[in-house]
Amino acid sequence: ALYALVICAAALRAHPSAAKPADSPAGEFSGVRAKGVLQGLLGDGVPHPVGSAADSAVREKIVARLTELGYQPRVQESFVCDETGRCADVKNIVTRLEGREAGPAVMVAAHYDSVPAGPGASDDGAGTVCVLEIARALKASPQLRHPVILLIDEGEEAGLFGAVAFVQDDPWAKDVRAVVNMDNRGSSGPATMFETGNANEWLMRLYAGAMPRPDTNSLSYTVYKSLPNDTDFTVFKRAGYQGFNFAFIGDVAHYHTPLDNVANASAASIQQEGEDGLAMARALANSDLNFGEPADAVYSDVLGWKTIWWPARWTPWFALLALVLLALEIVTLMRRGQMRMREFGLGLASWPLILIVAGILGWILQIFLYATGAVSANWVAHPWPTLTSAWAIGFGAVGFVGVLFGRRAGFFGLWSGIWIWWAVAALALGIAAPGLSFMFVVPALAAGIFGLTIVLLRPGAPGSAWIAGVIPAFITAIVAVYAVWFLYNALGAVFLIGIAVCVALIAAPLGPFAGSLQGSRRWLFPSIAFVCAIIAAITAFFVPAFSASSPQAMNIEYEQNDAGESQWLVATNSQRLPMSMRNAARFAKTTDALFPWQSSHPFAAAALALNLAPPAMTVKQVSQEGATNHYDVLLKSNRGAPLVMLAFPPDAAPASVKINGHEVPEVSQSMLRYTHGWRIYGCVDTPPEGFEMTFSLPGAKPVPAILFDESYGLPPQGMDLQRARPSDATAIQSGDVTLVKRDVSLAPE
Repeated sequence: ALYALVICAAALRAHPSAAKPADSPAGEFSGVRAKGVLQGLLGDGVPHPVGSAADSAVREKIVARLTELGYQPRVQESFVCDETGRCADVKNIVTRLEGREAGPAVMVAAHYDSVPAGPGASDDGAGTVCVLEIARALKASPQLRHPVILLIDEGEEAGLFGAVAFVQDDPWAKDVRAVVNMDNRGSSGPATMFETGNANEWLMRLYAGAMPRPDTNSLSYTVYKSLPNDTDFTVFKRAGYQGFNFAFIGDVAHYHTPLDNVANASAASIQQEGEDGLAMARALANSDLNFGEPADAVYSDVLGWKTIWWPARWTPWFALLALVLLALEIVTLMRRGQMRMREFGLGLASWPLILIVAGILGWILQIFLYATGAVSANWVAHPWPTLTSAWAIGFGAVGFVGVLFGRRAGFFGLWSGIWIWWAVAALALGIAAPGLSFMFVVPALAAGIFGLTIVLLRPGAPGSAWIAGVIPAFITAIVAVYAVWFLYNALGAVFLIGIAVCVALIAAPLGPFAGSLQGSRRWLFPSIAFVCAIIAAITAFFVPAFSASSPQAMNIEYEQNDAGESQWLVATNSQRLPMSMRNAARFAKTTDALFPWQSSHPFAAAALALNLAPPAMTVKQVSQEGATNHYDVLLKSNRGAPLVMLAFPPDAAPASVKINGHEVPEVSQSMLRYTHGWRIYGCVDTPPEGFEMTFSLPGAKPVPAILFDESYGLPPQGMDLQRARPSDATAIQSGDVTLVKRDVSLAPE
């Protein structure tokens, strides 16, 4: 019942409070006011990728809004290149609110560009209007101690270009000490502070004191650091800035699609993100900004009520204390004859067995759902049956193992074995990965402390076992259920096995109670759980995987090569092609990827040759220096496509690459793994006159390369395919594109 209570509390907390009205006091953040500004910026629903005319229009509206608020915004223009080999000409909007003291500044940041597929109302229009509403609230409030710089940058979606441009080129960049960044990966849900700078011991002290409704934990921060995901905050951290990164991730199916529109943007989510951003901007700007030496903290909120945190270096000592207390209690139980060594050994075996059972059943569930098509993408329209099944498996595994071992291990055997494992895990994580240890250290300490009733009270005293078992189990639910609750939103159905195992982990303290039931009731708990899991899995099979409000991703592409051959390509994240698309053209699964560096195999159908003008490469100069050839080429799209790229095979490693005179960083190893060794260089917002690229290649033999350009949208002949795309499917990321490629050769003179 206590677990169910906490699960209900987590479900309620997943829905932010209503947005404050437009007539709220001037110094407060109003989500309704911010949503109104968002309507003015992006109400037309037009995508505005970097360098587009639509992006220029959005930029002008933002500048006008800041000017209306009494600021003096300026546009910082820079040409920048990143470690993927791509470059862009970006225009950032920067302004400043002076503080009582000169010196270091705090920055509030978001980006205003969108992906080509959607209008980006939440990613990151919501962040943009949060910055604007924060700017209004700060202007109407008493002056802060330190200056506040407001940055709304361009080019984040194409490669974090705006953040790089600010850090590298803007004169105010050297003033910044801390950043509050707001970006989103959905259109609803609570705003979470999921990432900090590396001085988060200092930062969490500030956060805990300033945040009225905290939503954070070091578990998500630690996991996020291991993922290949980036926001502008990645660039700011690399520049040495401290600070906080906020996002909401509900309705992730809207992310980077046409459904990321103003109508779907949650005013309540904007309210929480903006309110949190305003609170942290004020707290940082009124602090001494003296972060000291970088040091990590372990932290988590308690159901949005309060933040608990401590320095990460304390974690092993807390875990060791829990381990000592539990060892003392286990020895006491054995000395009193309340538990034998054999019972303790069975208890020790129960904890890993719970996780193994949950993992095996979770794997079977995942295989079933993917094989039947109930889950054919990472996020589905109706996830509740799937998630109910995974959660029921977790609880069922605990009940099953508890009953299996209960008679021979007894209550104290199971209690001792489970909690001693918990303390060992807390100690191991406290040493190796403190950020992951919160959900182990706190419950283990609770078990050690409340387990003292076993030592302090006489053997068999009424309630001692219940105090030692119920309270730590309840605390486990409080600190861990909410973190597990959002695993699906964060990682998707690919992590169903992990969800089942995590639920079994946090439900493991129920094992001793399940094992203590007698008679016909013994199997009631696991039986109900497993029946619920089966019914939910079957239900998942019958409910549609996608809907108009939660569609699958489906991009259509027109591709033309230099042999004059053309084809339609359709890629879906379900790897299935709807009948309406099959009827629109003779699609078949391709055996060869479009490019050598791609591993996906979309559906292909012959297309009418349109003889689109191919991209051009003009060799302006070739010179030799020993065994090295230096090239100066002009790359241009003859049909005005914004993206023009030149790809080199793995055995040709160009050096000293410059685009428009700007040095391109060495392509990162992660990018090379993604492209299977191919190095791909170019511009994402190529001007009509093209761009100049210089580079060096070794050897005397010609080097083959691939030149291609890409424009957003399809030729008119693709309208029938777009109409055939069902309502439960939508374009995503770059959306529907037209691509023209040609093979070129770079030969020394």
